[in-house]
Amino acid sequence: MQELSLFNTLPEVPQKPSGPVTCLGMTFENDEARRAYFTEKLRKKLQDPEFRKIEGFPIGSDEDILILSDPPYYTACPNPWIADFIAEWEAQKPKQPEGYHYHREPFAADVSEGKNDPIYNAHSYHTKVPHKAIMRYILHYTEPGDIVFDGFCGTGMTGVAAQMCGSKEAVQSLGYRVLGDSSIFNDEENAISKLGERKAILTDLSPIATFISNNLNNIINSTKFNNAYKKLLKKEFRNLNRPSDV
Repeated sequence: MQELSLFNTLPEVPQKPSGPVTCLGMTFENDEARRAYFTEKLRKKLQDPEFRKIEGFPIGSDEDILILSDPPYYTACPNPWIADFIAEWEAQKPKQPEGYHYHREPFAADVSEGKNDPIYNAHSYHTKVPHKAIMRYILHYTEPGDIVFDGFCGTGMTGVAAQMCGSKEAVQSLGYRVLGDSSIFNDEENAISKLGERKAILTDLSPIATFISNNLNNIINSTKFNNAYKKLLKKEFRNLNRPSDV
């Protein structure tokens, strides 16, 4: 009688069809159609000799670059859609009152965050900074909808921090208070910022860094992820129980 394992009994989760998606002003039947359209655009862009002359262009085949990429959100090479995203994000920002002048006093406070957060531990990387530490600086210097650029993104903690600035729970975990109008106050009862997601552009010379950053910051299909990890577990379990040739 064959012994059944937990992994042999795990059911496959049926994948729900995705609906229409909008990206850079264009609407597609589903996310797969969006990916196919921009992948073909990127394929043609890779044929441009001038594009490939950009400093830091990765050493690799076009197919490898395309397989790793999820355009236009992430490309395993210089992203040709950055200017389009900036234009779209700038158009979405709320208008400032007439006579508005940006000014921030220098951030002057001790920042100390532990390295035991689940997001921090999701993937190890040298010189990694906890996203909660970065949040304090982003909240101090920016407003909701502002664009943050990190040219040495590592595993994308700046992007995580920018998104978490829109989470009331995450902001309160820093010791700040959030009032009903989304105003954020520090311990001295001073209003320091507004609750709201910031946009982030993340780039790095390391393809593995940008690949990890993409997967930590972009929305994933939970059904696909669930099925993929179950298949991986089944495969590894079979390998563990296979008789050794030694």
